[in-house]
Amino acid sequence: MIICSCNVLTKASILETAEKLAHEDVSRPVTPGRVFRALGVRPQCGTCFVTIRRLIADAGITFTCPDPLATVADEDGELTPSELDALVDVAIDAS
Repeated sequence: MIICSCNVLTKASILETAEKLAHEDVSRPVTPGRVFRALGVRPQCGTCFVTIRRLIADAGITFTCPDPLATVADEDGELTPSELDALVDVAIDAS
């Protein structure tokens, strides 16, 4: 499936590159910009960025800093799935 029509990037090539980047340097978040650079292309319209971020997140690849500055959890110290989804959405919107 083509995710970026400007550069004709497929879902498979994006995920393969994101996995490779995640293993090369675990201290750096995998972002659409890093994926584009690794593939040797430049973003043009940017419409695919949201989809690429979601693909990276859904694949379980770290797309934010691995060591957060603070913990967001209830008083019991547990982070519920709905709270995690909300944090993912905020992180995606911020990047």
